[in-house]
Amino acid sequence: MKEILENTWVKRCVSIFTAAYAAMIALFTYATFQYNLVFASGKQATFLIIYAIASIVFLLLMLYTRDIFMTKLLSILMLPIVFFLLLFNLGNGNWTLIIPPFVVALVIFFAASTSESLKVIMGTIYLLLYVLGIVAYIICNMLFQGSAIETPLDMSLDPDSAAYSYYKTDLVHLSKVTNDDNTYSPDGKFRFYMTDVKDSDGRVKIYVVPASEDITLKFFSLKQKGIKRVVTTKGTRGIVPDVGWTVKKDKQGKQVLYLCYKLAPTDSWKEAKVTEENMPKKNYWEFLGIS
Repeated sequence: MKEILENTWVKRCVSIFTAAYAAMIALFTYATFQYNLVFASGKQATFLIIYAIASIVFLLLMLYTRDIFMTKLLSILMLPIVFFLLLFNLGNGNWTLIIPPFVVALVIFFAASTSESLKVIMGTIYLLLYVLGIVAYIICNMLFQGSAIETPLDMSLDPDSAAYSYYKTDLVHLSKVTNDDNTYSPDGKFRFYMTDVKDSDGRVKIYVVPASEDITLKFFSLKQKGIKRVVTTKGTRGIVPDVGWTVKKDKQGKQVLYLCYKLAPTDSWKEAKVTEENMPKKNYWEFLGIS
């Protein structure tokens, strides 16, 4: 058994296999650049356990093959990949996704049998990358996003959040309005969502986003980001608007989708036409607060 484990070709095969972990992290990085990752209700803990176990197993395999070229290459590549994973998930606080691969990348960087001079050079570069990158991220978000804090309004609203106190007496209505059966358009191409805005005035915003490209998996959903249309910014903070979809026929007899909303019980109904043509182009820099 010892001879098999010490065999160079066995180590090379195992080392190539460990590249699957780096590929998985790269896939998560790309996915969270394009989409918002939202964990399914009650599935985050299970995902974390599986994710952590997989990370530990692959770390042990990397340590076993730390003198093989592929593992040494991965030890150099993992930290910048995890940096972008960190950057794309800082805003939504998906630490479940970030911490396990960061630990793996950090440990294998120091444990791999790469030359000490290369470790010093790359370590310095990566330290600057992380420090300056995070500082630049914070500055960009402060400059472009301002001091306003937006909190999504749905049944996942955190009771400890500042926004919760404004809506705690109207949670039944909030549940009805933000139910998936109501938020998704009849054709499934769009969905709306609302946010509580904490700024100098306080207000409620209603957005429409494309939904046909959303991906639903066992533990989480990937929801398209970077494409959102502001329907209204004039909602009153503390009042849950009535919102819903309707389909009407235009003069040519074609069916047209509208989002109907009433910002307060005493207001009249308003509507906004929703088509693929009047949706904005994808904003790839949303994670920096650029709208």
